Amino acid sequence: MYKKSIKANSKYLIPFVEGIKYYGSDEIEHAIGTMIILNDEGDILTCKHIAIEFINNNKLGEIYSRLINELNSCKTEEEKKEIEKKYSLEKDTPVLTNINLPFKIGDTINIEIKLHDYLDLAIIKFKGANLKCDNYPVFAKELPLQGQSVCKLGFAFPEYSYFEYSKENENIVMKNEIISSFPLFPMDGIVTRQIVDEKKQVTMFETSTPGLRGQSGGPIFSPEGLVYGIQSMTKHLDLNFDIDKVVKRGIENKKITYTPFINLGVGISSKEIIKFLDSNNIKYNSR
Repeated sequence: MYKKSIKANSKYLIPFVEGIKYYGSDEIEHAIGTMIILNDEGDILTCKHIAIEFINNNKLGEIYSRLINELNSCKTEEEKKEIEKKYSLEKDTPVLTNINLPFKIGDTINIEIKLHDYLDLAIIKFKGANLKCDNYPVFAKELPLQGQSVCKLGFAFPEYSYFEYSKENENIVMKNEIISSFPLFPMDGIVTRQIVDEKKQVTMFETSTPGLRGQSGGPIFSPEGLVYGIQSMTKHLDLNFDIDKVVKRGIENKKITYTPFINLGVGISSKEIIKFLDSNNIKYNSR
């Protein structure tokens, strides 16, 4: 049902690729997201929480160099603890990131970012990049109906090992490994409910299947390929079907404890995307 629309909508997608270092560890977490090329001018649409990573990348880089200098000058454990307190450092605190853009952008990277006031939407302009492609998204002018079949598409699961931490450079660096492609992952379902935002407006919708890690920013479209929104987040609803039971496994009794949740996707509607693009004079296709 979705073979043709997946092929058509995959042509304008590019991955957001990021390496993240946490305080107290030299292991690098590999993250991924999805960005949409909107037009032949190379304007990008994605989620705000992805676009903010470009801003955080610069901030963390400046802070990390100061942090390293201060930690290296520590003579006692008490001094180290004071620095950790100063920078609010815990074991799971991200202290450094490296974002790789999987396309040619010239010698100097000039990025312009426009964030939506409160929705999880952002426009990114990579000035100097050649981001033309064979197909661009066509946004629906209306909200999808409850029960309508939709498919979400994005670069789910960061199945790559691209970054490593260099103690010599005190930075996240790229390995010599060459990534030839990032596989796209489609997931279909139906629209379950419309969602009202903090301003009491219907700007989002819920899907019966979750958004997978990496699909954020990717399109949610009909079997015909019409884009009804972009994947923003996944919510986990408690089913209240708690299980605390002894079951037979072979000749032994085994106690099972299980608290199930249903995982649902949340998409930003194309109607809101169109309003956002119009307010920023961005060219797009709609129907």
